[in-house]
Amino acid sequence: MAMRRPHLRLLLPLVLLAACLGLASGTPWAYLENRFRRHHVDFPQSSAGFLDNYCDNMVWRRGIDGTLINTFIHAPMRSITRVCSVGGIHVSNGLRKSIFHFTVTTCRYNPYTNSYTKENYSRHIVIGCWNLLPVFYLE
Repeated sequence: MAMRRPHLRLLLPLVLLAACLGLASGTPWAYLENRFRRHHVDFPQSSAGFLDNYCDNMVWRRGIDGTLINTFIHAPMRSITRVCSVGGIHVSNGLRKSIFHFTVTTCRYNPYTNSYTKENYSRHIVIGCWNLLPVFYLE
């Protein structure tokens, strides 16, 4: 008798189970912190690069193009992480507002020019924390 291929209906639950076990055995907040770092931390601030536009270069280099608005924080990760404890005040539902101002660059996508425009600020940041780590940036 010839061997048959496994049915997709049987394979899918096994793949989902393996993914859930992988997440449960690891630290999901570490994954989210790394994602936060990739999306929102640029320290020291990068140069414009070959695209000659800071925002276009950063979203392309970080693989986050397609986002309408993204903010980069120009501070060491330890300073940002401190907002999750003594460097921030509780706002609501796990969100914390920084006590001190941070230098940030907000990139906004312009569909007419198919590029990002840059706005620099010095302001308080509001982030979501999990296990005392930053995992979400509130635009």
